Order: sequence, then C-alpha cells, then structure tokens
Amino acid sequence: MAVFFVSVLPQFTAPGPGMISALVLLGVVFSALTFAWLTVYATVIPTAGRLLHAPRAQRAIEAVSGAVLIGLGARIAADAR
Repeated sequence: MAVFFVSVLPQFTAPGPGMISALVLLGVVFSALTFAWLTVYATVIPTAGRLLHAPRAQRAIEAVSGAVLIGLGARIAADAR
C-alpha cells in the first residue's frame, strides 16, 4: 500500500505547500472507502452464498451460463469461416 500511495497519489495533488496534507487526506479517503467497501462485501457475501445454494438459483445460473457458452461457441464458429 505504501508503494501505491507513493507512486499513484502524488499525481492528484498540486506541488508546493500543503502537498503532504493533501496526500494524507487522499490516503484517509482511500482507506475509508476501502473499509466501507469491505464491510459491505463481508455482510453481503454470506447472504448471497445462502441464496445461491437454492435449487432455483442454481438452475438459473446454469441456464444463463449455458446460454453464454453456446453464444460464445456460435460466435467463434461464425468467425472461423
């Protein structure tokens, strides 16, 4: 993370006085957004996992996946001519 902050964040601040405080603010904002995203992710994934194990959901996922694979195969076959 330190390498990311040092290499990417300086391009979003103006050089000169106050650059360090702007970098610290960007780092705090990035950390807060990351924490919020991971919190939402950690609460949604277990619920989604339970819902996706339902037989109806599994059939729907398999149907959509099968349709996508058939479509991709048809496109490859059409491009091969």
